[in-house]
Amino acid sequence: MSSPSPCLLPPLPLSPSEDNWGSFGMLECQSIALLSNLNGMMQQASAKADLFWLTWLLKEAQSSNVIEGTITTFDEILGENVGIVAPIDRQDDIREVINYRDAMQIGIDELEIGRPLTLAFVKALHSQLLKGARGEHKTPSQWRMVQVHIGAPSSKLESAVYIPPEPYHVIPLLENWEKFIQRDDLNPLIQAAVMHAQFEMIHPFLDGNGRIGRLLITLLLAYKKFLKKPYFYMSAYLQNYRSTYYKLLGNISRNGDWSSWIKFFLNAVIERSNDNILLLRNMDSVYEESKKIFSEVTKSSYAGPILDYMFQKPLFTLPDLYKSFSDKVSHQGLVNILKRLEQSGHIEKIALGRGRTPAIWRFKELMNLLA
Repeated sequence: MSSPSPCLLPPLPLSPSEDNWGSFGMLECQSIALLSNLNGMMQQASAKADLFWLTWLLKEAQSSNVIEGTITTFDEILGENVGIVAPIDRQDDIREVINYRDAMQIGIDELEIGRPLTLAFVKALHSQLLKGARGEHKTPSQWRMVQVHIGAPSSKLESAVYIPPEPYHVIPLLENWEKFIQRDDLNPLIQAAVMHAQFEMIHPFLDGNGRIGRLLITLLLAYKKFLKKPYFYMSAYLQNYRSTYYKLLGNISRNGDWSSWIKFFLNAVIERSNDNILLLRNMDSVYEESKKIFSEVTKSSYAGPILDYMFQKPLFTLPDLYKSFSDKVSHQGLVNILKRLEQSGHIEKIALGRGRTPAIWRFKELMNLLA
């Protein structure tokens, strides 16, 4: 039996006359309408949405890494920020999730100051993604120069699920990909679907292709100004339908079936927009209810700012909290506030302090919502 061959991947169309994936009718309209609704809600929420941002982004980072087999709990990831030392066999997984969050944050910051979405931009994000993680020795920010194949861990070429294009095709395909994402005559959602799939099929890096490709979905929509605030993420849906996700990507490389993939992608936008709209409403409800309760329970004029802090850091320590409020509230004052909130059942201590290691607190309502 002969070995499978590398994929002869066609370049992407660069004009409307070359587009061959057809029309998507109401599916396209519904996906645009729902994402626009979410976008409008995020703009209206504005200040509160910014409070939700880092916590929501960490949830996306976790989902994206789970697709790659990185298994971490949300508590473990948040715990990294407050000094909880995870078991040694989980530390690499947590570092990969944190790197994803940091790469997304860097990408968004760069777009906000007007940096274009280019191949150099993608390389910079890749370097951040692999920094200090398992893939840091797999040529971060460098296009691959060797042939690779995709399959089960340690599998041989003969049993590969997919063999990406040969290395000498990578740069020409990427240059075409870069030109494609600069097109301004496409629905950004269809453009994002095609952009993501082509990037995954080119497989330009030795490691981290899936994570960078999913991260680029949000960044492209922000770059196209389709999202005023980049609070839309797809990874949870792709994780839930992982086998279909991979199957449809495979169908593109095998028989050029772009239509089925784009339909899947638009359905993902619809479902995730609905989920995110519901999550945003629930987070808003928790915030407004907690604002009243925190004020009543603590009898403090700083109840609101402390709530804002906990929305950004639902796992926290007293020393970290004190750093943010030392010019406003005394140490003992914060101790009293936390004690009242704990007695009322709105926060809970999940780790006792020992010696120089502080106790760790958990904002229950928000953590339960994101579980």
